[in-house]
Amino acid sequence: MSSPNRFTLDGDAAVEARITRDQVVVARAVTALLQPPAFRGLVLMGGYGRGEGGYVWRAGNPEPYNDYDYFVVVRGLSRAAREALSRDLAAAAKALEAKVGVEVDFALLREERLPAAEYSLMNAEMLWGHRVVAGEPNVLAAMPPMPFTGLPLGEFTRLLLNRGSLLLMNQQRLAASEALDAEAREVFFKFLFKAVLACGDARLAGYRRYHPSYVAKAERMKALDWLGKADFLGLYQQAWEHKFHPDYGQFHQEDPIAWQGRVVGLWLETLRWFEQVRTALIIPDWTVYGSPRFPKAQGGRDWGGLRNAAITLRDFGLAELLRDPRWSLRYPRERLIAALPLLLASPGASVAPAVANALALTPGLAWSEAVIAFLALWRRFA
Repeated sequence: MSSPNRFTLDGDAAVEARITRDQVVVARAVTALLQPPAFRGLVLMGGYGRGEGGYVWRAGNPEPYNDYDYFVVVRGLSRAAREALSRDLAAAAKALEAKVGVEVDFALLREERLPAAEYSLMNAEMLWGHRVVAGEPNVLAAMPPMPFTGLPLGEFTRLLLNRGSLLLMNQQRLAASEALDAEAREVFFKFLFKAVLACGDARLAGYRRYHPSYVAKAERMKALDWLGKADFLGLYQQAWEHKFHPDYGQFHQEDPIAWQGRVVGLWLETLRWFEQVRTALIIPDWTVYGSPRFPKAQGGRDWGGLRNAAITLRDFGLAELLRDPRWSLRYPRERLIAALPLLLASPGASVAPAVANALALTPGLAWSEAVIAFLALWRRFA
């Protein structure tokens, strides 16, 4: 599947027309910066790219709700030219946000590298469902097939990391004991529901039933069976509905602490189950999982220990490279996955030795300081 004929699941003509106009505005901004033959295509990804974008009505008018995420496919540009174009696109994205009302994100994709594109969750989803809003309609045709049944399961470990990190941001906000205004509460519950949806993806992937369409996900989820499914499906249905028709105002009287605890518990349970399926290893506790000996499937050995050691030297320094060779030879994302369950399971407690070891922190550091260090590292290597 590619180039679906809709941007949303059930939006009426006015909704579709609004998003269509946005695409015209974005395409004009991009093609003003780059023309053929260097410009090959502007590819809309994500929910809108596969026909499942969200929208809201404000003052009687439809507005998009999710970000607009694009790949700008280029050809024949030098590294310096690509770096200059990336800066120009970043500036254009900021200007476009004021015009279309949602965040706009551009990333470059080199057409020359499409035949050897990484077999990743992002690429597989983009290949399955996208919209070319400007340029060559078949610009992605050179990409190799990427069936969802063959996706490396480590891709979903990474997904759980990224959504679990949003839960950690929620916990950080709760630890600050600040009242949540309407905007902050919306972000808080949005992060909760993103984590719930990721848990659903991991369940499907663990059973080799993953599919990018949320309509297909909901149907496939019903056919699975596991302890706690009924409670999970209640949460999943709420998350599913808010993805397409967000209405976070209904949570203004809900207890965010109780919701956070419920979703963190679900996330921890899902991660344990999924990682045991992926590795065929038992996880008796999160300290065992937090060891560098437990494989996280994030490119450590596949990339090569020497390359990872060079990254450790660059980003952590010589002392860390020599302190623990087991971590030094693994890609830094594995450090994050090792530390996150412990940070979420014991908020506010003194940092566990396994967390300090994984994140190269001073033993006994306060939880709040460890979270700051974690999130800084996550933004770099997620």
